[in-house]
Amino acid sequence: MGALKIPGLVGDNQFTEGFVSGLLLIFFSEIGDKTFFIALLLALKQDRTTVFVGTFGALAIMTLISVGLGQVFHQVDELLPVSTDVPLDDVLACALLLYFGINTLRVAADADAKAAEDKEETGEVGAADADAKAAEEKEEAGEVGAADADAKAAEEKEEAGEVVTGLSSSTAAAATATLVASTFSLVFAAEWGDKSFLATIALAAASDPAGVVVGAVTGHGLATGIAVAGGSLLSNYISERTANYIGGSLFLVFAAATVFDIVTGAHGG
Repeated sequence: MGALKIPGLVGDNQFTEGFVSGLLLIFFSEIGDKTFFIALLLALKQDRTTVFVGTFGALAIMTLISVGLGQVFHQVDELLPVSTDVPLDDVLACALLLYFGINTLRVAADADAKAAEDKEETGEVGAADADAKAAEEKEEAGEVGAADADAKAAEEKEEAGEVVTGLSSSTAAAATATLVASTFSLVFAAEWGDKSFLATIALAAASDPAGVVVGAVTGHGLATGIAVAGGSLLSNYISERTANYIGGSLFLVFAAATVFDIVTGAHGG
């Protein structure tokens, strides 16, 4: 009986598993995240190429730091005086992936519940009153476009708008190098301790670090490219709620894959 193999998930070479998990988790974690909207809003006011360089540079450096921290956890586990058959770094990674998966799905479910509640209230007050109430709620929330129903997306946009407003006034007439440095600093500060930052640490502790770096950097590059090229158009195809469902499910899938590796000893030794 052959060993179970799912390309890029379990039973594959460690670099490929690290690449696939890093690419998918980071891409769907970044879509609709604060740094996504920061890049989007900056690109509306500044040179897109410059914004991409500053944003992507910060995210790439952050990825290297995250992977480094993940490897520190891995080495600490290797150096523990108490020998155990259970890799503690993999267990920690699995716990983090489970936490982020459940939390992300909960956010998506809350958005669905709120949408259902709003729809029920709308049915009770009648068509004309419902339209007026919906317009009033949109105006109060400051939500624009197809993502209006997603409260979390609106909050991320608002926070991103606040920091971008302060930045754009000071960089409008500045040199390209200054804009790159300012964007880099802004995104780096926003990303530190974020979900994707901690998820990368978890992945690097349980997977091949080189694969995680290449996959995560690719995921950041794709998400940043979409934001800079016109991320507002993405809401016509993928809502914040949908991205949360996909991302949360992927966190759980890779947590399960990590458990499988622990049980089979695929990454041991």
